[in-house]
Amino acid sequence: MIMRLAKEFLARPLVFDSYQWLVGMPQCHKRFIAEMVCPVAGERVLDVGCGVGASLRYMPDNVDYTGVDVSASYIEKAKAEHGNRGRFICADVSTLNSASVGNFDRAFCVGVLHHLPDDVAAQAVEFVRRVVKPGGVFVSIDPCYVPGQHFIPKLVIDNDRGEYVRDAAGFERIVSGLGQVRREIHHDLLRIPFTQIVMWVMLDGEAGQSTR
Repeated sequence: MIMRLAKEFLARPLVFDSYQWLVGMPQCHKRFIAEMVCPVAGERVLDVGCGVGASLRYMPDNVDYTGVDVSASYIEKAKAEHGNRGRFICADVSTLNSASVGNFDRAFCVGVLHHLPDDVAAQAVEFVRRVVKPGGVFVSIDPCYVPGQHFIPKLVIDNDRGEYVRDAAGFERIVSGLGQVRREIHHDLLRIPFTQIVMWVMLDGEAGQSTR
């Protein structure tokens, strides 16, 4: 009962933003972009499930950024706040024509996959496969279950708004079609005890070729 009420309370944007700041999500986000995504000057970078474009706060000015999100209100806010620094597209990547966005050197998503059931997550990954150049990189971060997990991060994850938190093998299975997966489990990226998986995939030679 208490956790259900807490989830409903966190559904309010102002409350959720305050919670994110309290637990240290902005610093985690900054570290993820700088140390794990590692955007390089001059690259075309794709943010899948970009939300309100918060990742741009931590991007170099000379990166060619495109953000895609299915939420019209998020994209509207992203354009209002960051429209001079990147391109924002309101679309479902499962139906978005990859030829309309072009090819990218790097793609990433922040806390997206654990909100998606397997079939929808597979569609998002397939879109990445179509638009990221061979040898390009896809990076993701999500909450994750691990064996012997402390009860506090497990409790927080159990009550996350994302309903599809997986173990490491489950997340890796979703992105494995892109190429060889490297993964790391982190427990210290937030101010509270929390478990997150970061995955890197260098796309193999078959990726990035389709324009359908």
